Amino acid sequence: MQYHGGDIYRNQIRQDFSVNTNPLGMPDSVREALHQAVEEAEHYPDIHAQELTNAVAEQLRISEKKLVFGNGASELFHAVLHAVKPSKMLIPVPSFLGYEEAAKTMDCEVIFYEMKKEEKFCLTERILDALDESISLVFLANPNNPVGNLVEPELILEIAEKCRQCDITLVLDECFMELTGKEQKYSFLSHLEEFPNVVVVRAFTKLYAIPGVRLGYLVCEQTLAEKIRLQLPEWNLSVFAQRAGVAAIKEQGYVARAVSCIQTQRLFLREELKAAGCIVYDSDADYLLFYSEKKLYELFLQRGILIRDCSNFRGLQSGYYRIAVKSEEQNRIFAEVLREIHGNAQAVEFVLPGEIEGRSFAIITKELEERGIVIPKEQEPVTKRVIHTSADFGYADTLTFSENAVEIAKHLIRTGADIVTDTNMALSGVNKKVLEAHGGMAHCFMADEEVAGEAKERKVTRAVVSMEHAAKLDKPIIFAIGNAPTALIRLYELICDGIYRPAFIIGVPVGFVNVEVAKEMILHTDVPCIVNRGRKGGSNVAAAICNALLYEVRREDAAKKVD
Repeated sequence: MQYHGGDIYRNQIRQDFSVNTNPLGMPDSVREALHQAVEEAEHYPDIHAQELTNAVAEQLRISEKKLVFGNGASELFHAVLHAVKPSKMLIPVPSFLGYEEAAKTMDCEVIFYEMKKEEKFCLTERILDALDESISLVFLANPNNPVGNLVEPELILEIAEKCRQCDITLVLDECFMELTGKEQKYSFLSHLEEFPNVVVVRAFTKLYAIPGVRLGYLVCEQTLAEKIRLQLPEWNLSVFAQRAGVAAIKEQGYVARAVSCIQTQRLFLREELKAAGCIVYDSDADYLLFYSEKKLYELFLQRGILIRDCSNFRGLQSGYYRIAVKSEEQNRIFAEVLREIHGNAQAVEFVLPGEIEGRSFAIITKELEERGIVIPKEQEPVTKRVIHTSADFGYADTLTFSENAVEIAKHLIRTGADIVTDTNMALSGVNKKVLEAHGGMAHCFMADEEVAGEAKERKVTRAVVSMEHAAKLDKPIIFAIGNAPTALIRLYELICDGIYRPAFIIGVPVGFVNVEVAKEMILHTDVPCIVNRGRKGGSNVAAAICNALLYEVRREDAAKKVD
């Protein structure tokens, strides 16, 4: 029986939609902190986790004495139970299986309050009738897992008040709260002073995409916090967890970007599931619960995609599944497989080849408007074509243009500038007809025997030598770099040494080593440029930028002829 998502160890998969972590992935600052923590691994971690405690207390504006950290939220659920020692506990279902598993470690009666399918598995005021003096503890997830719906603040306050009257400890699981973007309205943290019987539990796991690190915390009244702390072993937080937590808590901009991504991508997945005939439940979180008559777990697994089979959740049955909201690229892969599985002919619209590009750009324009993204008019053709090429709206944020970059590049094309690429793939993607009409040519020197021999002799990359060969061309050059950061670094050196000045640089290499540094180097020169910040890019993106510029020249020239 499957009790949790994320079982990548016993399945051959290419995409994991079973675990609901932040779709942006681990922040770079957290990854760096984990690397640095290796140097501390030969020492015991700080038994008080003081730096982490200070950082979280300051962020939440609460007393450090009300904070308890654990090896993930799961350890804290166990600690709460052992501190409170309930004789009888209530769990609304469907809900996270970990509550029931934790209860098995206690001599405790467990009763289940079933949320109704006809009420879309929403918690209602009926739960108040289920609370009485015989119950010692209640577990309640907000938002619910696996459904994803939030409990209205008024009802949560009524539940907390009823629990206080009946001397019930209320444990509110807010592990997904921050990813809803509705924390200010729905979180209970601001009410804890009024309710000493309430414990709020959160996790870094989901918010910062670090389930392998294991880090969670709870907030409650000081005396209860101390009782819970006594149930935990010393050194329960590794140096890795502590360093990762300190770095993560500073990533507020990252959280905001994640919320925006989730809201957009959740809508996309919801519509795809509905189009495939699934019953989809309302969600405010980074996951969706849905029902299908098909055996989707097995069908997706056969295609290398892991989803969460929810048939073992109390209150659900066979046919219920949960998927995480992931990146745009991953979600589109999921949608393609979903359409294939369901044979959903209605999801595929026949469009004439000549219409596809126009329709695609109309969709891009509409989605940019829906996301509230405004692109400067001069940059719009370039950014939209890159999005069209990559299906990645992230480029709207990361593409960086020097002053008047587009106008300068178009002028260079009109006056016969050549284009030099760092891959033959980019070279093949550039529309040479427009370039040649203005006296320009496209080149790639990477496969030249002379370049290869010189690179081998000097023990440098072919990209370095290619840039030097291009610099000998006796005309203005637009460099389109989509693969090799060393090409950008060599151009930067030539510029700084006063040896050569490119007319224009398109800097969009993709990768992990020296990529971001190389791009920033170009942005610090006074050479006109279009650069994509971050790790993303590629030969297709470099070619797309070239073509966007070429097509704008062609369009403007045609308009002048009409006039």
